[in-house]
Amino acid sequence: MDIIFQIVGGTTMELNSLKVGESVHDFVGPLGRATEVEGLKKVCVVGGGVGCAIALPIARELHEQGCVVHSVVGFRSKDLLILEDEFKACSDELRVMTDDGSYGTKGVVTAALDELVAAGNQYDLVITIGPLIMMKFVVKTCQKHGLKSIVSMNPIMIDGTGMCGGCRLTVGGQTKFACVDGPDFDGDLVDFDEAMARGTMYRPFEARAREAACNLLNQEVK
Repeated sequence: MDIIFQIVGGTTMELNSLKVGESVHDFVGPLGRATEVEGLKKVCVVGGGVGCAIALPIARELHEQGCVVHSVVGFRSKDLLILEDEFKACSDELRVMTDDGSYGTKGVVTAALDELVAAGNQYDLVITIGPLIMMKFVVKTCQKHGLKSIVSMNPIMIDGTGMCGGCRLTVGGQTKFACVDGPDFDGDLVDFDEAMARGTMYRPFEARAREAACNLLNQEVK
């Protein structure tokens, strides 16, 4: 099993500090409901950043079922590029985008999606996984072209059973929990603005956790 993460806070710093032979106390998954991929003939999979780690197995399963798969993956820069060869192996067409143009095509994933549709591609479904702001605009692009979209939501999760309420979302005017009802939801129904606002609530705590982790790791080095 491969575990892919980006160092952004205290927890991921601690994960990155683990040495061969060390372990974590618990590893729980999979959570929620499986992505529905049956019966689809042509799909565009759009991944952003570490969200590509989740997008890959979906693209791979679609490919194995005989579906035509077009993949669009986006990163801030070449240094953050992951899984390119793996996506090539399961995609009939792959577009790599970077914000700064250091690799692939300079620009955002929605520009590539626009180009694919303009080239005459019509998709049964667009599946997108990545930062909330990216998914919001992928959905808007799909709406512009009359395409159905599914988004894989990744809010803060604590227990993964729906009890803590940390992963609460509003979908179609109803409260849903990403860990049990998701992570996949109809992109047209997700309240992205609320989800992004909820995500900012935890930033002060994340900053303190990162500082504490830095201090702890520095002490261990000394």
